[in-house]
Amino acid sequence: MNYILLNKEIIKTNKSNLPITDRGFQFGDGLFETMITKDGNIRFLRDHLDRISKGLKELQINVLDDLLTVDFINDQFKILKKKNGIEKESRVKLIVWRSGGGLYTPLSKMGHVALLVQDYQPKKEIHNLKVDFATTVQVAPNPVSSCKTLSSLTYTLAGLEKQKRKLDDLILISQEGYLAETISGNLFWIKNKVIFTPKISVGCVSGISRKNIIADLESKGYKVKRVFARKADLVDADAVLTTNVTGVSMITQIENQNYKCLDAWRKVFETVYYY
Repeated sequence: MNYILLNKEIIKTNKSNLPITDRGFQFGDGLFETMITKDGNIRFLRDHLDRISKGLKELQINVLDDLLTVDFINDQFKILKKKNGIEKESRVKLIVWRSGGGLYTPLSKMGHVALLVQDYQPKKEIHNLKVDFATTVQVAPNPVSSCKTLSSLTYTLAGLEKQKRKLDDLILISQEGYLAETISGNLFWIKNKVIFTPKISVGCVSGISRKNIIADLESKGYKVKRVFARKADLVDADAVLTTNVTGVSMITQIENQNYKCLDAWRKVFETVYYY
């Protein structure tokens, strides 16, 4: 990745000259979106922009109106893709953070915008995951818990725990003991042909794939319930899976409980990624 967009200027990556006092670095005072392309187009771009705009409103970070539009991001993406020599699919990262100084109380409400475009190799197969419940961290709702924040220490700590325990992923639990999400995806499970997923209000990220999968499932007549659920609710599930921007992964083991990798359900969830 040789070039990035910084505000309205495309520059070489090593010419960004961001100071050590930058609030994104000092306090994680900002948000990001990770997007994937399909057939050269950014998938679910409008949904990603809606989510980051919602979070920026909560953080009281303002950016120039035309920097977060579908047309502007698409145009800059195409330029960066060409300048970075990317021929196939791309991973696109949009970052917005607060400018100015201050300590915990910021001195500015203006924000910087960066767009990064890198080569992306799509998943060739769906992974079957061995997971467990996180013990080192819990999630909790706050005004931006449904967004992707630059301060992602909860997920970093969970990633370290996963690595130490030699697992494929971890299921995060809320402070109230409710099922929330996995480290990098939303959680779904199926019982008797009914599909369940945690409510966003437990403190999980409001996943873009989650949103589109639910809409797709409901349009096809499937019953989807957004619930407050606990660990015990997974014991007799017919299937458990996790979703994120890159695809669907089936969970085949949680603690000592084994689950069947039901291809029929996997295919039902995958269809939204073909659009």
